[in-house]
Amino acid sequence: MSSAMSTVVVVVTFVATTLSVTTFSLNLYLLLSIFLFKTIQRKVDMTLIYSRFLIDTLYGFANTINLSYILVRAFFPDAVIKNLSFFTAWPTFNLGSTRCFLVLFITSDRVFACCAPIFYHRHRSKVSNLVLFPIIFSYSAFEYYILFGICGYVLDVPLSCISFTCSVSPCYRSYWINFEQIGYFTIGVLSLIICFRLFIWNYFSKGQPKKEISRTTRLSLLDTCFIFIFDVLPSFLYANFPQINFQTVGPLTSVCKNSGFVIETSIICNILIGKKPTVVMSSSRISPMF
Repeated sequence: MSSAMSTVVVVVTFVATTLSVTTFSLNLYLLLSIFLFKTIQRKVDMTLIYSRFLIDTLYGFANTINLSYILVRAFFPDAVIKNLSFFTAWPTFNLGSTRCFLVLFITSDRVFACCAPIFYHRHRSKVSNLVLFPIIFSYSAFEYYILFGICGYVLDVPLSCISFTCSVSPCYRSYWINFEQIGYFTIGVLSLIICFRLFIWNYFSKGQPKKEISRTTRLSLLDTCFIFIFDVLPSFLYANFPQINFQTVGPLTSVCKNSGFVIETSIICNILIGKKPTVVMSSSRISPMF
């Protein structure tokens, strides 16, 4: 084992790798069950949720490769390829940012569905997801411009570097941290608006009929809860306690993030597979069409 890597770091990396493989497997299983095996009923109003399953599948695959390379470096210190740490880590962080952007869009969509159901009913179906998807996924390409264009990054990673923080410039790291903080804060505010509309207005306003929460909205709120527990809190610890870093505890954020993915996806599997499809009455009866 490399002397540069402690036993704690190796153990944490191994746990993160196992969780990442599980994340990939569960989300791939969901996608295959929906689109290939047809064991889960496909619903048009969950198209954006399905795209999140795809992002999580790709994220789990990319993160597994990144963490596996770290383990290889731990047991075979001489197995070093120049700049490979960047190429294995970049897809993970790029997909993570894209996922944050996608969740922000899904939550915004749910706000319109819950707070302006008539407007949503009349106009949302006119906006095709074939138009929305390029906008969402173009953010992935935009990050390349930020890294190489705005930040002027030159690819020259030190051979001793094994983590993403030393693979990119401080400029991009600062952008990435600020983007996540702003994104998570916005998602939190929008989710609070949804909660207010559903759980306070629906249940405590006189004369308002109670409506069952749509499956899409429930999954959106579930995702928000897991983001704050498994993403925001670990990021807060890393930002405010310098002694907690990759050299001391390894990829702890990856352990937390993938733990959230595994638990959340397991719950989603139970929701989508464990119950027979039912007719759902919600404030978002008309869904976006392809």
